Amino acid sequence: MKNLRILILLVALLATMSLNAQSSKNFIKPLAKDGFYVDSILSLKGNTIIYMRAGTEFDIEKARVAYVEHSILGRIDITDEKTANQNSTSLIFPEPEFNGDAFICNLEDNTYIKMERAIGQVKVKDQLWGPETKLYVKPETSPVRIPKGKVVILIRVPDVNDDPKSFIKVSQFSVSKTRKLSLARQNELTGKITYGGYNRQEKDFTYKRYGNSSLLLTVDIDDAGEYCVSISNPNRVDSKLSVSCFGVDEINEVVE
Repeated sequence: MKNLRILILLVALLATMSLNAQSSKNFIKPLAKDGFYVDSILSLKGNTIIYMRAGTEFDIEKARVAYVEHSILGRIDITDEKTANQNSTSLIFPEPEFNGDAFICNLEDNTYIKMERAIGQVKVKDQLWGPETKLYVKPETSPVRIPKGKVVILIRVPDVNDDPKSFIKVSQFSVSKTRKLSLARQNELTGKITYGGYNRQEKDFTYKRYGNSSLLLTVDIDDAGEYCVSISNPNRVDSKLSVSCFGVDEINEVVE
């Protein structure tokens, strides 16, 4: 009889532990979709939720998630579904798909064109004052052409919470056989390193958030030439760099 009571207590204890384990599971509820359980939620920082499921790490954009049930923190509301639907329908242009991809937008007729996505070669050249790091892009002109004036650029970025002017540059190439851009210069006498270009190479811009992961830039371009938008860290320059490019012409030179 005593052994039977012990057995019943053990069964009850195991059932309680099972219910507690089930209630402490991590749960993710996407917008307009059924939710799913995950092994653990690793991170809620930034624009994505990183989670572990079946021993594999996954991520999902916060903009696609209504709420999560965290095993320790409880329920955390991420995106209000009604507001998300309203925001998605109010966007005039679609967001670019990948970080660094950019569109040139026409706010008058709500049209846009995708910029040329180019991979430039980064090289160090010896100059009179010291070594200079330059970006070279082929060919010498971009197939994407617009008239000079106010340019509105929609670009997808890694984190919309960062200061755009700390990692985005709108620059004008110098052109000979290729498009060239100065990235960094070192003065051999002082050892000082200057990042970016000179001779009005970089263009100032204003900005505002657009959608979930993009920025809308506005820049006044008065000079015809070849231009690019880059997302980069000047302290981390690899042998190649992706840039979004476009060319600016006088109005009567633009080919329809």
